[in-house]
Amino acid sequence: MDAALFSAINGAHAPWLDTLMTWVSWLGHFPGVWFLSAAAGLLSPRLRASAFRACLAVSLTYVMASGAVKPLVGRARPYEAGVVAARTVEPSPATGYSFPSGHAATAVAGALSGARLVPAAAPVLWGLATLMAVSRIYVGVHYPSDVVAGAMLGVVCAYLVLGGRHASAAPWPAPEGRNTRLRRP
Repeated sequence: MDAALFSAINGAHAPWLDTLMTWVSWLGHFPGVWFLSAAAGLLSPRLRASAFRACLAVSLTYVMASGAVKPLVGRARPYEAGVVAARTVEPSPATGYSFPSGHAATAVAGALSGARLVPAAAPVLWGLATLMAVSRIYVGVHYPSDVVAGAMLGVVCAYLVLGGRHASAAPWPAPEGRNTRLRRP
């Protein structure tokens, strides 16, 4: 199923789509696009802590995907493995391991964090993240399972950093019992 879905997405080419997907894929080569989206929050004292957590979520995701999981799994890219007839669109296709997709991982972590930072931007951020993830299959450097695994890794890392709660949520309730008051020596 992975190879069939890869072939369907990678095999559907049009010149304008080749240009768009190559550009979107290039945009995600460094997770800086997600850092830039959080940079505006760093300028606002009210959003600074959330923006910092967004940058931390993307950084953790990048390190986990590229530095830990990829070397551990060691899966060859579709065009290198010869399992499917992959058409690479990028002028110089990605090298290294395929699983998971670092683009999809950082895109999802960035979109999730950014949507928490500026909820009104959520449709744009999630649209870009989705397009970026699909572009990796389209340009021929990732299987769909690489992208899904990367997206899941991005969600997990972002939730670890963000605490799984929306920034606007009420604070955690104070524990009840005898340790609720500060004691002075």
